[in-house]
Amino acid sequence: MIPSSSFRARGLRRQSPAYVFYDARKWVLFLLAPLLRSVLAPPSSPQEWVLAALSSLRDAGLAGLLTAWSVWRWSRCGYRFQKGVSVIQGPFIHRLIRSPDQAAASLEMVCSPLMWLLRCRKVQINTAGLRRRADATLYLQTEEARRLLPRPGKQTGRFSARPWPVAIMAASSSNAALGLLSLAPALKQVSRLLGRELPSEVITLAGRVVHLGLPPLLESAANLLVVGWCFAFLRHFFRYTGFRAFREGSRLHLVSGLLTRRDSFIDCRRITGLQLRQTLFMKLFRLYTASITAAGYGRERGTRPVVIPAARAKSLCAGLDALMSDYPVCSGGVRPAPRSLRRYIVPPLIFMSGSLPLFFLGTVWTVAGVLWLAGGLWWLLIRWLGFRRAAFGVSRDAVMLRYPRGLALYEVHIPREAADCLIVTRSPWQRRSGTCQVELLSFGEQRRRHRVRGLPYEPVAFLRDRLAGK
Repeated sequence: MIPSSSFRARGLRRQSPAYVFYDARKWVLFLLAPLLRSVLAPPSSPQEWVLAALSSLRDAGLAGLLTAWSVWRWSRCGYRFQKGVSVIQGPFIHRLIRSPDQAAASLEMVCSPLMWLLRCRKVQINTAGLRRRADATLYLQTEEARRLLPRPGKQTGRFSARPWPVAIMAASSSNAALGLLSLAPALKQVSRLLGRELPSEVITLAGRVVHLGLPPLLESAANLLVVGWCFAFLRHFFRYTGFRAFREGSRLHLVSGLLTRRDSFIDCRRITGLQLRQTLFMKLFRLYTASITAAGYGRERGTRPVVIPAARAKSLCAGLDALMSDYPVCSGGVRPAPRSLRRYIVPPLIFMSGSLPLFFLGTVWTVAGVLWLAGGLWWLLIRWLGFRRAAFGVSRDAVMLRYPRGLALYEVHIPREAADCLIVTRSPWQRRSGTCQVELLSFGEQRRRHRVRGLPYEPVAFLRDRLAGK
């Protein structure tokens, strides 16, 4: 451990001791699970008691070593304020990270209920690099963390999300499968604590259900999907309830979270894309979600670059004018040719045709066929609406694309200087029909592809030459 005097001589400070807890919890809790299991389900024989004690001592010793490793890392990592923050990391390899104010693209401060009790904050500093993780992640005391916050500028605009649009957005955007994947680690830990292998029991139960017929199996799958959807819904709802956005000079200040508060500061000069998203369920309520693509923002897992979670068209335009009035947009553009409708609806029709054999296998498979057909009809409706809204346009300052992708409709506005590569492709059949496909590549934290199909070639070629400056 580096003495505190050495740290002070070098102008360094240590992070909050909470760093040790958050660094060690991922493996300590996993190792202590057998010990808790022995407490909840005590052994019945002396031999089992001896084996359980030896196993618990082994796990506890390993957990102690890993905790000591986290303490060692905490003792060797220091930071100092110097035109932003400088971080020295590593117990063996020293790595200096400098993030001056002018180079930081975004800064995020997280405060969970536990962090509030410990009087600390998690601070993530991102620059416009190509790293997949934050350039600097620090656990600081609350007073120290507030020193890193940008000086509050003059507030020129604001937006506040209403609860009911956020609830509709969370309900339509929640993915049951992703919710189950997020819930799987917790279920695994519960199974270890109970001393039962739940995954194997689920597989055995599924095998028994198959012999009984498909409807019981579908009922079990439906229950799992409902649990996953509810978990995903609560994650989205708690994250964006109370969402507020402020324009402070050249920065965006985003505040979100019902239980865990997140304060994000984004440099507007780093924004390279504006995206409007609308699911079919949101379209019924005329709601849109606005997100941005910005260098240094949205790098960490679970971070969504949302500036307006859900709002109607009038409120959306007013919010974007208040927050991003200087961002270039493009209106109008080239629409798909009427004969290109088949390129949009043929894939869902092929998908729906796969459900027809199920209706001839008996009543047991009819439910599966109906669900398959309903999913295909949902996809078909999205593709048809996407065909009616699809467009490609180029203005003096921006490029615009509207297209369907997956089960949602998208509208993207990208500044011309951020449009990395425009690709116009034509198949032999498209040459015969005079149509083409437009694909635009843009860069943020990751490379994004935007594709519009079935556009007339001659107007697209004119816009392509205009974008190239010809």
